[in-house]
Amino acid sequence: MHKTIKQKARIKVWDIGTRLFHWALAVLFCLSAFSAFQDKFGIYADMHLWSGFSILVLVTWRIIWGVIGSEPSRFRHFVKSPKALLAYLRGKGPEAVGHNPLGGYSVLLMLLMLLAQAMLGLFASDGMFFGGPLEAGDDYSSLVNNTHQMLGYGLFGVVGFHVLIVFGYWALRRVNLILPMITGWAEHSAEAPNIARPLLALLLVLIVAAALYGLIF
Repeated sequence: MHKTIKQKARIKVWDIGTRLFHWALAVLFCLSAFSAFQDKFGIYADMHLWSGFSILVLVTWRIIWGVIGSEPSRFRHFVKSPKALLAYLRGKGPEAVGHNPLGGYSVLLMLLMLLAQAMLGLFASDGMFFGGPLEAGDDYSSLVNNTHQMLGYGLFGVVGFHVLIVFGYWALRRVNLILPMITGWAEHSAEAPNIARPLLALLLVLIVAAALYGLIF
């Protein structure tokens, strides 16, 4: 018997909240990275502080959204077992709607590293001009600042690998992973997933931003 090949159709994969999160995070990461290598006073101090705080808000939102948000954005949807990851790497896994198993682990790693980096930044101090809003005392500021810097270099590597994989998929497999993250739509043979309402994403980010601002400042 021959298997019936299901025709691909255009389905909604990414909700507007996840897409805005992705591109806003990319911009904020660039601002944080750029300001990190400047003398941190005046505009560069403000840039580093508020881009870092905004990253903390976005990552916190994304973690919560990974539990209650749209189906493709939920961790249980894209963080697969090691067995499923190996099957995917061997080309035996099913077509993924959203992040594939390798991309899922990459997203999880970046979120955890960004969360740690943003939280460390709250306590970091360069000992001269710049200090986070929850700056640690002299006994810990050097350790926190050094860890913050080293983790930042690690993030450069992880983000660079992520970008390389995205362009690699386009060059080698002719799979465009960027366009669906812009439009929200992609061609798939799978059924359309459940997509959460935009209002829920907006309310959640406002609550997270207000709560973190009140706790930190």
